[in-house]
Amino acid sequence: MPKHTILAVDDEFEILELYRKVFNASPASDFDVFADSSAEESSAVLECRTYSDPEKLLEEYRGEVEQGVHHPLCIVDMKMPLHSEGLETAEKLREIDPDIDIVFCTANSKIVPEEIHARLRERVFFVLKPPNIEEFTVMIRSLVDYWQSRQDLRRETAFLESLLESVSDLIFMKDAKGIYTTCNKTFARFANRVPEEIIGGSDCDFLPPELCRSFLEQDIQVMESRRPLTYEQSVEHPDGGRCVLETVKSPVFAKNGECIGLIGIARDITNRLAAG
Repeated sequence: MPKHTILAVDDEFEILELYRKVFNASPASDFDVFADSSAEESSAVLECRTYSDPEKLLEEYRGEVEQGVHHPLCIVDMKMPLHSEGLETAEKLREIDPDIDIVFCTANSKIVPEEIHARLRERVFFVLKPPNIEEFTVMIRSLVDYWQSRQDLRRETAFLESLLESVSDLIFMKDAKGIYTTCNKTFARFANRVPEEIIGGSDCDFLPPELCRSFLEQDIQVMESRRPLTYEQSVEHPDGGRCVLETVKSPVFAKNGECIGLIGIARDITNRLAAG
């Protein structure tokens, strides 16, 4: 079971003590609302590190981030008369770690979230002080789980990007409308572009009309057949010569079975054909 540290800053000792009591090393099974086994398997063990001084929080977290350590969220008291305002602390936290979630705990029910969202943008949440423990626990655990899913997705994306760039083949993906959703650098170089110029566009943005029509016909055939198909196509190489590409195009499906696009893997087989 994963373990995560959440941060909390408040100038009221009783509130900090409440956070420590509720979260420190308490697995999901300790709470009735998470009594079912599936939640127990998926929810992390939490520990809460509390601060009465925002500057100490910022100093310690800055050092952690510099060492590559990140935490899911920080619970911030909106009003800390003896220190900086909670919003200022939250802004400094975001400068240190743009991905950290901010949960403002405030006794002021008239707070205007829109103004705060304008300064901090996404991943900002509000609870009334003192919080309802059961609802608050569900909220914090949900945010931690979602933060973890974002981290997992980033790692998977980084792995896939590394994999795409480790092969010499031309690799690309398109949606059902023929818009490129990704491609590797090898493919982009072959098109005499960079990936950023290709992703979000279609073949018609950088290919001759006749070649664009040919590729469109192939794409439609692949998606309608709902199976991988292989094509050989004579195309102009970036150096000005011509080559033959062998391309395997495979349909991509959503969970409901709908075809939502295709993935293509192409390689230059000119030398192989000449030798055969």
